[in-house]
Order: sequence, then structure tokens, then C-alpha cells
Amino acid sequence: MAARRLLVYALAVVVAACTNAPAPIKAALPVATPTPGRPAPALVQVENLPDARPQSGLQNADMVFEYLTEGGITRFSVIYLNPSGGQHIEPVRSARLAGLRLVHSYGAVLFYSGASDHVQGMIWDQKLPNLDERADGGKYFARDSSRVAPHNLYTTPDQLADGVKKTGKTVTYELPKRGEPAGPGDATVNQLSFQQTNAHSVAYAFDPASKTYKYTGDGQVMVDGANNKQPLQIASVVLLQVPHHGAGYTEDVNGEEGIDFDLQGQGKADVYTRGQHYPATWDLSDPNQPLKILGANNQDLTLPQGLTWFHLIDPGTQITTG
Repeated sequence: MAARRLLVYALAVVVAACTNAPAPIKAALPVATPTPGRPAPALVQVENLPDARPQSGLQNADMVFEYLTEGGITRFSVIYLNPSGGQHIEPVRSARLAGLRLVHSYGAVLFYSGASDHVQGMIWDQKLPNLDERADGGKYFARDSSRVAPHNLYTTPDQLADGVKKTGKTVTYELPKRGEPAGPGDATVNQLSFQQTNAHSVAYAFDPASKTYKYTGDGQVMVDGANNKQPLQIASVVLLQVPHHGAGYTEDVNGEEGIDFDLQGQGKADVYTRGQHYPATWDLSDPNQPLKILGANNQDLTLPQGLTWFHLIDPGTQITTG
């Protein structure tokens, strides 16, 4: 047994003597640099009944999504990426299912005034960050004495920023860079019009001097009450063809059924900017990432700085252009 141990020891010495090369150095693994978070956007529910006009604070928004709600009227989900300032944003009204989809998509904090039992239940069940007029003793909203209730609840960009900070909600995604379109579209379009709902007509006129569009809704020029009632100057108009359906619950006191939109996957879009039309595709393949607008090359379509107005319309809606 002792002789066997000596043999094993001798072999070990020989192996060690023959192995003069240093041990290989393991390559260092790359260390991922975390993407710094930034405050989440604020999404404000704004009314669009005739009694709600003129709305205020929309010109300074980054995006407005307009969609059908009950009774043939439309509602706005207004997104502010970096809210700042003291101007009124009004009138703030109740949440809708389409708005909740956008809260998920942009990782936003929802600012609103009430909701149906069904929608409110979804806000709670999905743990969506939200602030209504009762939050923190009404810290984020006030009533405008110059307007008639319920069309007079307002907030301000500074209050939105304070509310987002209170929730602690942050995002890390990168939005497509803004800039001039890479080239001309497939047609020059200075005017366009369509019927968004059975009760709401829409028309746009392009102004070459400002390179923006004037929006006329139901025969009334849309203006910003916080900007001396000047007409809205919209940099880009995007029409998203999105089917909608009854959602099987009661939305309001009149017994109207709630509406939801199939805002998922992909669909056809039409983009109007700088007096040009661009055929496009909307892409919400990931419901928890911002909506993408893809051009003919299937890449992000570059849109200029300024307010972008999205309309959710029925597939096949007739668009008259000139």
C-alpha cells in the first residue's frame, strides 16, 4: 500500500513539472449597464363634448389619442412626456378602456375623474398607477369657476409632474427620434376629412407657413383655451384603423354599453405630415411597449417635433383628400 502511494505521488510530481504554462485567464464577462429610468409620462383623460370646448392645454401635449366612446362622441387620452408649467389642462373626465390600453403601452400614470364600475375595477385589478380628483386631498386637480360643472375639472403640467413623482413610476424605453421625414410621401395632401363616428366629423387643413395642420371638428375649429384660444397647430395627423366592439358592460348613467378597441398586433395607418401622405402600419405587438408607426420599409417612420394627433377609426373609413 505504501509503495502504491509513493507511485501516485511520483506521477503527480512529474505532471506538475511538465505543466509550466500558466493557467488560462478566464475572459471577464461583460457587465450590463442598466438603462437609467426617467419619470413616466402622464396620461390625462380629456372630454370632447361640445360643452367641453374649448379644451385647454392640448397644444403643449406630445400626443393626443382620440377615439369613439358611447353615444357617438369621442374622448381624448392626452400624453405629456415631460409636463411642466402652470397652464390649465381641461376638462378632465372619466377613464375608458382605450385609455387603459395606452397606460399599459406607454407605462403612464393615469389622471382622470371617475370611471364606470367595470373600468374602475380594471384599474384596481391591474394595479395601474392612477390619480383622481380625490387623491391626496385633491392635490392634483381643481375646479375652474369660469366653466360649468362637470366640464370644469382641471389640472396643470406641474401638478402632473408632482403626481408622477408621488407614484415613483419610471420608464426606460426609447421613443423613435423626432425629425423631418426621410423623403416625400406618396402624395401631396393639403386637406383631408372623414367621419370618425356617426356623430363626429373631422377635417384638417395644412398651413405651409407653420408646417402644421388646423383641426376642425363638427364644423368648429379646435382651439386651445390656455393659448388665447388660438387654433391648435398639429404637426402630424395619424389615422389608425382599429376595429372596436361592445365590451358587455354598462358605461354610463344612460345605460350605454362600454366600447373596447382591438388595439393589439398590427394594422393599417395613414400618416399626414408636412403636407404629405405616408402609408404606414401601426404596431402594438407588445402591449407593454409604446405604439410604433412603421413606414414602407418596416422601420420607424420619422415624425417632426410637435403635437401628434392620433385618431382611432374603423377599418375602411373613407378619407377624402385634396
